[in-house]
Amino acid sequence: MIQVAVLSNDFQLEEALRSAGLKSGRVGLDILLEGTRGGSAPAALVVDIRGERQLPAGLAAFRKQNSGTGIVLIASSLDPHMMLEAMRAGVTECLQEPITPQSLDQAVRRVLVDAIPEQLGRVVAFIGAKGGVGTTTLAVNTATSLSRSAGGDVLLIDLHTGSGDAALFVGAEPRFTVVDVLENVHRLDDAFFRGIVEKTKAGAEFLGSSDRVSPAAADPQRIRALLDFAMRKYRVTVLDVSGSDVAALDSLEIASSIVVVTSQELPSLRSTARLTQALRTRYGGARVKVVINRFDRSAEIAKEDVERLVGGTVEHTIPSHYREAVEALNVGRPVVLGKGQLADSLRRLAGDIGGVPKQAAAQRSSGVLGRLAFRRA
Repeated sequence: MIQVAVLSNDFQLEEALRSAGLKSGRVGLDILLEGTRGGSAPAALVVDIRGERQLPAGLAAFRKQNSGTGIVLIASSLDPHMMLEAMRAGVTECLQEPITPQSLDQAVRRVLVDAIPEQLGRVVAFIGAKGGVGTTTLAVNTATSLSRSAGGDVLLIDLHTGSGDAALFVGAEPRFTVVDVLENVHRLDDAFFRGIVEKTKAGAEFLGSSDRVSPAAADPQRIRALLDFAMRKYRVTVLDVSGSDVAALDSLEIASSIVVVTSQELPSLRSTARLTQALRTRYGGARVKVVINRFDRSAEIAKEDVERLVGGTVEHTIPSHYREAVEALNVGRPVVLGKGQLADSLRRLAGDIGGVPKQAAAQRSSGVLGRLAFRRA
C-alpha cells in the first residue's frame, strides 16, 4: 500500500512527494474507500479541492473508516465555511495556494507524525549550542548505551556534513556516508540501506558524516525522508546535529526529543538561549531538553543560573572528566562501555532520552571505560 494517497488531477503533487522520499500515488476516493475496507489504509491522504466549492463526497466516511490516516486539504482559499466542513470531516492540515514542494512536504510529515503508531521508533537529536561542547560525545554514548541496554536496533547518524567526527568515537571507517543516502532517497529500502550503514563494535549501526559537500545535505526534504525511513526501521535513531546547520534543524518534525547541549561558559549559554527559544517555538517546549556537559559544581555559573537563562529546566548535568574522555576517544571506544561516575551519568541520560525503564537499564548496563566531554562536537 502506498504511504501517501493523493486525491488530485495534479500529477505534480505526487511528483513532489516522491522527490521528498515519500511513497505516494494518485487514486480516486471511491477506489481508496473500497481498498481500505480490508484494513490497509495509507498513512496520509492529500485532498486537492482547488477550483471546487465542496469537499469530495465520501471523505467523512473515509475518515471514519480510517481514523489513523492524516488528511491534508489543499484549497484555493481558506473559506471559513469550507474550513468548518473540513474539520467535521476529519481534515488535520490545510494548505492554501500557492503550494510549494516544501510546504506540501512539511504538512504531510506533520500528519504522519500524528499518525505514528507507538511501535515505531523514536528519533533523538543532539544539537550543540556551540562548537566544542561535547555534542558528539553525548550522541555516540547515548546510541551505544541504548543499543546495549535495550536490545539493539539503534542507528547513529552524524549530520555534520564535511566536519563530523563520530566515526572516531566508535572506531569506525565507513565506506559510505550520509551524503550517499541523501543523494539517493528515491532508492531508500531495506536492501539499499543495509549496504550503506556500518555495524559498529559498540553495538549501534552507524551512518557517518562525509567530507564531500553536496547540495543534497542542504535539502530538508531529503533529510526528513531519511529520518522517516529510519524511524520505521530502528527502535531509536540518534542524530548528531550542528546548531548552525539550518537544513538539519528544519528537519526535526518527527523527533521525539531535541537535546540542546551546552556548557557553563557565557558564549555557549548565549547561543543556548537563542537556540532553545527557536526550537521551542517551532517544535514545542515539551520536546526540547537542555543538558549541561562537563558540569562543574564549583563553577561561577550554577545550574540554576542556566535554567533562568534558558527559561526551563536543565534535564541532566554530565560531570567533567576530560582525561577519561580523551582516552576513550583515542581508542575509539565509547565511555558507556566502562565504569565510573561519568559512564553512569551517560547511561542515565541515555535511558531517560531513549525511554528505557530505569530498572531495565540498570539490569543490562555494561562497562569498560568511563569518560565524556571531548572538546570537539
